[in-house]
Amino acid sequence: MRYPTFVCASVMSAALSITVSGANALSADQGSTSLKPGSLLEGELGPRDEHRYRVPLTSGEVARVIVEQRGIDLTVQVRVDDREVIRLDDESRPRGKEEVDVVADGDATYIIVVTVSPGTVRAGSYAIGMASLRAATDVDRSMYELLTLRTNAARAYEREQNEEARILLERALAIAERMAGGDDELARVAADLAAIYLDLADTTRSEALYRRALAIMDRSLGVDHPTTAFTRSRLARVYLRTGQRIQAESLLRPALETIEQTLGTEHLLFVRCLGTMSALRHDAGDLEQAEQMVQRQLTILEQIGYTDSMLYAGVLNNLGEIYTRARDYVRAEPLLRRSVAAYERIRGSDAYALSYPLTNLGIIARERKDFASAEAHYRRALAIRQQRVGSEHPDLLIILNNLASILSATGDYSRSLETHFHALRLGERGLGPYHPNTLLSVGNIARVYAASGDVTRALEYQRRADAIVERQLALNLAVGSERQKQAFVGAMSERTERTISLHLRDAPQDPGAASLAALVVLQRKGRVTDALIDTVAAVRQRIASPNDQHLFDRLKATTAELARLALTAPAATDPGTREESIRELETRKERLETELAERSAEFRIQLQPVTLEAVRAAIPDDAALVEFAIFRPFNPRAERNAEAYAPPHYAAYVIRRHAPPQGVDLGPSDVIDTAIDAWGDALRDPARADVHQLGRIVERLIMSGVRGSIGGSTRLLIAPEGQLNLVPFEALLDERGHYLIERYAISYLTSGRDLLRARIPRARPTPAAIFADPVFGQPETNSARYFSPLPATADEARAITLLFPGARLFTGTLASKVALQQLEAPRLLHIASHGFFLQGSEIGSRNSLLQSGLALAGANRTHGSREDGILTALEASGLNLWGTQLVTLSACDTGLGKVHNGEGVYGLRRAFFLAGAETVVMSLWPVGDASARQTMVDYYTRLQAGTGRGDALRQAKLQLLTQPARHHPYHWAGFIQAGEWANLSGTR
Repeated sequence: MRYPTFVCASVMSAALSITVSGANALSADQGSTSLKPGSLLEGELGPRDEHRYRVPLTSGEVARVIVEQRGIDLTVQVRVDDREVIRLDDESRPRGKEEVDVVADGDATYIIVVTVSPGTVRAGSYAIGMASLRAATDVDRSMYELLTLRTNAARAYEREQNEEARILLERALAIAERMAGGDDELARVAADLAAIYLDLADTTRSEALYRRALAIMDRSLGVDHPTTAFTRSRLARVYLRTGQRIQAESLLRPALETIEQTLGTEHLLFVRCLGTMSALRHDAGDLEQAEQMVQRQLTILEQIGYTDSMLYAGVLNNLGEIYTRARDYVRAEPLLRRSVAAYERIRGSDAYALSYPLTNLGIIARERKDFASAEAHYRRALAIRQQRVGSEHPDLLIILNNLASILSATGDYSRSLETHFHALRLGERGLGPYHPNTLLSVGNIARVYAASGDVTRALEYQRRADAIVERQLALNLAVGSERQKQAFVGAMSERTERTISLHLRDAPQDPGAASLAALVVLQRKGRVTDALIDTVAAVRQRIASPNDQHLFDRLKATTAELARLALTAPAATDPGTREESIRELETRKERLETELAERSAEFRIQLQPVTLEAVRAAIPDDAALVEFAIFRPFNPRAERNAEAYAPPHYAAYVIRRHAPPQGVDLGPSDVIDTAIDAWGDALRDPARADVHQLGRIVERLIMSGVRGSIGGSTRLLIAPEGQLNLVPFEALLDERGHYLIERYAISYLTSGRDLLRARIPRARPTPAAIFADPVFGQPETNSARYFSPLPATADEARAITLLFPGARLFTGTLASKVALQQLEAPRLLHIASHGFFLQGSEIGSRNSLLQSGLALAGANRTHGSREDGILTALEASGLNLWGTQLVTLSACDTGLGKVHNGEGVYGLRRAFFLAGAETVVMSLWPVGDASARQTMVDYYTRLQAGTGRGDALRQAKLQLLTQPARHHPYHWAGFIQAGEWANLSGTR
């Protein structure tokens, strides 16, 4: 199933926001005032008013009429013999002017009609005058013909007669090209014609014409003119249509800001531009922001009384579509039916725009298994579109896809495939091989083949679908904020689930299916984290640029303010004001992230593609990569998508250097998660005698299925998923009752793709930095937050300092947040303090990087201050650790955080990787002082002797395990190592 593209109506510059058809029928001179050369008349005009002026001309004369807008946007119409000849609304600024040269072909009285532009709700003043009256030249006649053609084209466009409009505008363009000094009109005609070609699916011509128009507008009007900005937003629609989100985003965001600054938010150009932005967010799977923007459109249109319009009908459809996609049919259906009624009332029963809400109503009927009603809606929508654009236009693709899904649901696989292949042909030819709608067709063909039992062809088309997804991920993750990237990846998650299911459910013995599933897991896990790391890396490489430095500093300042406000006790301020301020800061942070991401887009796209062969070649001979994933088993034969996906399961893929990938379905994730939670409680309590029994249960659930595929490997590279991120695999007991740490060296990765990460040039590291025993201070009165002193960490820190000459030691009041933030890429960073993890409700934000952090000097005493002693994970992600080989967090719960499937733990673990650290050692639960000190000192001693960052920790833990008093995993299993496991010289 696929939802139709948002209604994002083209608007031609000659008729911006105007319904040309059905214009006011006026008598030749009824109630009008004559204009005379040199005269200047002033007037006040309200939203329902119209003022008329007579211009009597003899054959061959030309009168220049100028209307000055004094705080109100106006439309100027030229009529003769009760017939509209020209209609202009070229100047959208309320302080601009409209100019028209009226050329008389014969003796006649022309009527100039002045009205406020559609959507204007306030009265305002203007002045009108005849600037000159003289004999017309050939240039005057050409310009008059050009304006007449533009107006007639706009009328044809309003009647949905795009081909007629195209012919008229091509004639106008030819005239403009011949005219000396007619660049402004050339730009307007080019923009008008670009809109027509976009509707005709000729994106190549459309893009070229928009670029031609903008080249002129940038020069003559300026880049900050609202007409230039709006034309740029129209070019963004071309890129949106062709799936080029990076280009669309980079054009659209500044265009929207310019229109808001110059025209305000109640102007129809702002509403339309906002609609394009909502379509961009919708296409990227960010339904939350898309809904907010469409709701804002709806509110503005209702406030200005512009509800009896095609634009309002389209916004109703778009909001209904968002709810449809979210499966909220109760809210969706009334909106869609209102949209249908509005389109029929305004444009008739065969209006092209009707096809959008009809298609969405078909989707709702299909989800309710009312296949007859669904097909009726689809066929009506298809007939409307075919009548306008023919049978080979890409606009038919979505409806053909949905009809094919009806056929598949009723078991007619042959006709379903025939219809899907028709849709695919239209998509590849009209939209390109990587467009989301082309992906839709390819993916659904794979689904139908799987449903019919043809696994070979299903695998062929699934492979094609996944190649398209990979291309889209590379493009869409190159720009945008973290939240936007998460939304896009989330929208693509079903594709991954289908690929895994095709292997594990339909073709478990097929090595090709196993390899494809392993590849997509490798490619897609942790992609958002990678994109953010690449953005920061690229910007840091260009940090000498003043603009980059300014943006980076603003982002850091915004992050610090967000952290401060989020950690301020709600009682200290008005809760509503506080939450609004948090939302504003989060919005500002997103905008800055987007700007920084745009600067590294080229860097991100040029990264080497991830291939299974490359990952296997990077795995040591003695190692096995165990790549975990969460997926919902997909049944291609289900009638509805809501029924096609089963509850989530865990899967594991074992990848070795000299063996083909092998995958296994580990079973329902809720069963495994429940077992992990029970074992986790026992791990944290050294008095629990059932820790071994519970650990054995977890091992059977998650390792028994992969044990045979590991073979003789002695090193496991674990890329966990979901709650498995919180599992110390070393403490699992195998079938012989041995801990896995006794059998394997274990390192943790976000994804096996980490093995391929290019070595980004990093700054030369500075000496090691060690933070310990911070003076937290006395808590404020009634403070709910208290961090107890940690005097034992001072001994730990001094012992480590002796091992690394030149190391800087920060203790007491010196172990501060400010000191940590001022560090520049220390070779090693050791922090011995308290860590914390809060629930989102405690901080007033859903940003998971605000929910965890570290306590530093003054953490108790400086409650609510900007310079307090709390370093959130969000702030930690902005530290400069590019060149830091190892970060050790010798604190409680530093490995914890909010679990995001596909991205790992969103807490301090992830934050320090974002900051640039190669390796992070952290804890999963509070460890006793003596055990922690012994582990850390032993670990660093072995590191200094040349042992690897992973093996040194393993040997230190094995040493603890030999001590009977510390045999319980509580004492030794809490610390884990993630990232690079090589020694400090880089040798594995």
